[in-house]
Amino acid sequence: MQSDVLGAEVEEILLTKRGDNSRMMIVSAKTNVKEDTLVKNRIWKLIALNLGIAVLNIILFASGLVGLNFTGSIFQTALAITVIVMSLIAFGYGNYTLLFSERKMQLLRGTELTEPKDYVQALQDMDLNGVFDADIHTATEQIGRMQDKDKALNIILAQFFTPQEMTFTRFQSAINAVQAIFYNNVKKMLNRMTIFDYADYRKLKKISSASDKEDDETAEAVEAQKRIYQEHIDYVHDLVKMNESVLVKMDALLLELSKLDDVDEQGLEKMAAVQEINDLIEQTKYYKT
Repeated sequence: MQSDVLGAEVEEILLTKRGDNSRMMIVSAKTNVKEDTLVKNRIWKLIALNLGIAVLNIILFASGLVGLNFTGSIFQTALAITVIVMSLIAFGYGNYTLLFSERKMQLLRGTELTEPKDYVQALQDMDLNGVFDADIHTATEQIGRMQDKDKALNIILAQFFTPQEMTFTRFQSAINAVQAIFYNNVKKMLNRMTIFDYADYRKLKKISSASDKEDDETAEAVEAQKRIYQEHIDYVHDLVKMNESVLVKMDALLLELSKLDDVDEQGLEKMAAVQEINDLIEQTKYYKT
């Protein structure tokens, strides 16, 4: 994968030129679609919340059902008051949250995810919108494979070296560096999937050039937006491919380390797999994260 793909930043994709009318039209159309989607979602959530509260109270206070009231025993009266108070709290807080709260876009900076399971959970938390579904599945499966290879490498190293030996430390450092590259790529995938506007992308996909009767400037703006979305998609695809390449190199390293009985101390650094791992680390340390 080209270094410009690995080093791309979120702001480089979203950068707009001042005075560019076409790009302004894109941003405006994108905002409108996003707002329409949010409004519809909020309406359905409001209906579900308030209908749920109403149905629950009907069940609890209907004489033919639970039959709570304020004229029975002290316990029944206290329970009825509690239900009313909790219903009012749920009604007020729920409606306020849905009407006035806004979902904040949270990009990962590297400290939020510390364990492989954190990355798996973050991938599973991503909504399946038909755009990155295959990438999410593959990336999740790749994390499992990386964990398996890490365990196997640790077992092999422990069989031939002690943790105090310099050779063990050098191999362990190299393995840790490769894993850092791998999980940093997963973080980049998550960030790119987070900023992707799925609703606007689906709308643009439905636009057919044959039925598009907008003026040339508008049509050009739509095509420019499509290219931007395709950049996002290609970026994530390339990161998945790079992680697959990392796993292949780890497999090669496993194979060669399993032959340590046939290799002397000087031959370790000449192993093809070891050299490839070192080259990968050397190349990647210059990339932006």
